[in-house]
Amino acid sequence: LLERLGGATQLDDRRDALASFKELSAEEPLRLIVEGGIGLLVRLAGDEDAQLARDALETLSNLCDVGVPAEVPEDRPNANRVAGEHNCDMLLSDAELLPAALAPLERSDFYVRFHGLALLRQLLATRADKTHEALLHAPAAAGRVLALLEDERDIVRNEALHLMRDVVPTAPPELANILAFQGGFESLLTIAEGIVREEGSETADAGAGAVFADTFDALGALLARHVANRRLFVEGGALGRVLSLLALPPSHTSGQAARIRLACRTLWQLLRPPAGAAGGEAGGEGGGEGSGEG
Repeated sequence: LLERLGGATQLDDRRDALASFKELSAEEPLRLIVEGGIGLLVRLAGDEDAQLARDALETLSNLCDVGVPAEVPEDRPNANRVAGEHNCDMLLSDAELLPAALAPLERSDFYVRFHGLALLRQLLATRADKTHEALLHAPAAAGRVLALLEDERDIVRNEALHLMRDVVPTAPPELANILAFQGGFESLLTIAEGIVREEGSETADAGAGAVFADTFDALGALLARHVANRRLFVEGGALGRVLSLLALPPSHTSGQAARIRLACRTLWQLLRPPAGAAGGEAGGEGGGEGSGEG
């Protein structure tokens, strides 16, 4: 199938070959090499044909998922994990592959973005340190993920938000700095402000409270260990935007009160010494959000 895919010149042939290989990747624990395997799929992810790009990214996500396929041979109970870890290592073995695989996130296609984020989540779940390192050396790739916080489709935006919430607490300080200085605070607060603005309207999202909490968890992670990020937060206008969220009407819901508490937690976090000295300055001693204290 890979030889057919690599040698096909007609679009329909390439689509058919990739669709067949995508199906196989969901059913068998496959281990690929870079040349003619992982590298070929990454190139197809950047194809101008949307269907090829979607299928290539979904296939890469399958290959890097240590839980796919769900059923494995009895004599090889760890075959899916071994294959998934191997494929993650192959994708991360070349510094150019991950940025190339995430480049299609600039496209507006829903499935391209969805499967691209799924691939990144698999890589982070299996090879977090290597993925952090790859993103650290490819700031533009990190920026593409950050830009998805502005996607108007809730599924894409929320998946990008979950990545921010889950990744930043364990990411190297330098990567958190990149995310903050590429507009992380602005994008997160825009989400929070949109939730408050639509509160009580017919378009209000029933899950808005959880999204608001995820937003402030991500904000807190960006601030927890980073002196430079805290200065940017205060001097760049983000602090004033959080203060504007503190208005609480006399007659309010428990959800509104919970959001006020989240905003106040962020303000309290700024008053406490950062947990560490990230950001190029001594941050002092003491704990804080993200320090492991309850």
